[in-house]
Amino acid sequence: MRVAMSSGSKMPTFSVRLLAALLALQLVACGGDSPLQPPAETLCGDRQIPVRSLAVGEATVITGSEAACFALAGAGAEYVLAPQVTGSSLVWAGYGFRLGAPSTTAAASSNAGEARFSWPSQQAETLHGYFRRREAALPRGRQRPLQVREQSAVAQSAPAERDFKVLGGLGSASGFVTVRASLRHSGSEVLVYVDTAAALSFDAATLSGLGARLDALTAPMRNAFGDPTDVDANQRVIFLLTPVVNSLVAASSCSVSGFVRGFFLGDDLTGDPEANDGEIFYGYVPDPTGRWSCAHTATNVLADLPPTYVHELQHLISFGARVVTRAAPSEEIWLNEGLSHFAEELGSIYYESRFPAPSGRTQPTQIFPDSAGPYITPNVLSSYRFLLSSSFYSLAGCAPGSFCSIPERSGVWLFLRWISDHKGPGFTRQLVQSSRGGRSNIEFAAGEPLSALVGDFAIAVVADSIVGRPRAALPSRHRFASRNLRQIYRAAFETFGLASGIGRPYPIEPLVLALDAPRFGTMRPASFIHYRLSTGGLEAAALAFTSDTGQPFVAAAGAQVSVVRIR
Repeated sequence: MRVAMSSGSKMPTFSVRLLAALLALQLVACGGDSPLQPPAETLCGDRQIPVRSLAVGEATVITGSEAACFALAGAGAEYVLAPQVTGSSLVWAGYGFRLGAPSTTAAASSNAGEARFSWPSQQAETLHGYFRRREAALPRGRQRPLQVREQSAVAQSAPAERDFKVLGGLGSASGFVTVRASLRHSGSEVLVYVDTAAALSFDAATLSGLGARLDALTAPMRNAFGDPTDVDANQRVIFLLTPVVNSLVAASSCSVSGFVRGFFLGDDLTGDPEANDGEIFYGYVPDPTGRWSCAHTATNVLADLPPTYVHELQHLISFGARVVTRAAPSEEIWLNEGLSHFAEELGSIYYESRFPAPSGRTQPTQIFPDSAGPYITPNVLSSYRFLLSSSFYSLAGCAPGSFCSIPERSGVWLFLRWISDHKGPGFTRQLVQSSRGGRSNIEFAAGEPLSALVGDFAIAVVADSIVGRPRAALPSRHRFASRNLRQIYRAAFETFGLASGIGRPYPIEPLVLALDAPRFGTMRPASFIHYRLSTGGLEAAALAFTSDTGQPFVAAAGAQVSVVRIR
């Protein structure tokens, strides 16, 4: 489900104007780039430890007990460091830490690496969360036997008019209402029905164009996630457009809680006799006069429906693959939503391939064609907010009982985008066609621990696409293959600016870390904070990443520090 937090006006497509000014974080060639001759060892507290020497652009992740005391070569070298706690057993909470020169006055602590406090829960997206929680409560498998048919069987014909049972409210006791709908588009992948109560909301040409777009967008989703189930044996999915969706939220609440653009309901796949037995999505309809709830123009609705469709199609494919086919639990919310935001980006990629630059753009300098904007722009803006406050959001979960905030979900999208760039297009399909869930699902599909992925992702988001530095100078692991983040976020800054929470050209601006002034802070599990360290005239810089009491983290905390040399 996609929830609008405003009146639903279409976000403009943004353009990029490359500026000559360098970003604050540049990997520029200078005298300090010459090879260092650091000492082999240096003191860290009262013991000798080896000194790590990195070339400019080289990166590493310091893990385990070594993170509690490590040394970097000096002589003017500069680094960006990103500490993390990544343990699989950590609960979602705030974890206090200290980063800086080794402490000589650490207080005793018996719970280093355990949660010291919990930050306030973020406000849940109650509208969309309702549907995912409802899915989690449904029985696994089907209450009625699944129809078995040969692959070559002829699809059941679609009736010109039929009844649908539609969820009539968002309360715990909400039941279904029956609506009559007419078939207005019969495509290769999608059947579009329109509630007869809203028959005049769309003309035939508009629905034909909408149906053609949905048919075309389905193939990339199948490739990325797998085929949907076909419990109704019609070889297509159904998109029902009905004002019942509009009325799920009262007009007086739209500006406060948002409104529902559309949703998928797992009840329709489990054989619930109270619901429909088939692969069905529900979408809202134009309502310029506010007859059914808050007013929506036809232009806005038609811009919203295709991104809503691809978002919900991932949910449908995932639910069918896991709950219906494998009788497994539905995917954990944070990963399920991250995958649906990934599906939105696939919609953008479809139009990017159709309209290579500068075609399909109002302004020739636009990064994305106009048609891609509704799919990619919301994720760009929300992932910016994720990177702006990356220590507050986890890449492996969100507050218990919540639905994960938009920045959290877009942060997971960005994480999945980076992993997919390196693991290949089959990665997301393996995530969806699985009975595993959450962290273990990612680890199995990627073939490596989440801690390793988070550690290198924290490097990639700060080191990739640096102005003035060839991308090929950075190891492929530490950059994105498909996106130039600095170019994209600069375009967002120039187009939307502070009014949309885009206050600078790039969201990450590492905090200064001085060796004589350690930094204290808190972070979520599988999150990170970036710091910039200049070694000045020191031959080597000894550093410690510990709990905020100065004691080493317990092993289960999965403490580690990502390091990239920038000068």
